[in-house]
Amino acid sequence: MSIGDGGTAGGAERGAAALEASTGARLRKFRLDRGLSLTEVAHRAEVTKGFLSQLERGLTSVSVPTLLRVCEVLRIGVGELFAYPDEHVVDGGSRIGMGGEGVAEYLLTPAGTTAFQVFRSVIEPGGGTGGPYRLDTATIFAMGLSGSTRLIVGGETRMLSAGASTSFSGQTLHQFDNPGTTVSEVLWVLSPPLPRAARGPA
Repeated sequence: MSIGDGGTAGGAERGAAALEASTGARLRKFRLDRGLSLTEVAHRAEVTKGFLSQLERGLTSVSVPTLLRVCEVLRIGVGELFAYPDEHVVDGGSRIGMGGEGVAEYLLTPAGTTAFQVFRSVIEPGGGTGGPYRLDTATIFAMGLSGSTRLIVGGETRMLSAGASTSFSGQTLHQFDNPGTTVSEVLWVLSPPLPRAARGPA
């Protein structure tokens, strides 16, 4: 099965493991830079110390809501965990870690793009965000590229098949998953882009 990262399902699994390790290493660096212990961050993010330790070592996946809670405790924007493309023509996108299970996501816009941000999600059957969350952006546009993706916005279910689109406020609780038996893909446009800087005190 072609995933887009590595060319095969096996290649995608290796890519996901490398991404988890990279994301975990960044989280650990931010934690140490702020002089916070594993126990402090775990308590405030409402996870166990063991889970956070595994996350920092790239040994476990994490839901989107949980990742965002850890970022909030560390006073960083989730965008600070991304590797941004630096070329003018982006070929395939840069694999990023936004959390979720069975979801591969690619950033299609370089760091210099300031008005909007574009992602592509490839969602395995049964995969999804692992719960509802909010993003620090005004507007999210979503368009189905293939398969069928279930998007729940403010408690309302919106099914995205190929060519179907919708938009909503990033501040509205939302989540998505793939209830089907084949891979689905969604194109996301966020305006403005997710912040990359820390916000507010600890």
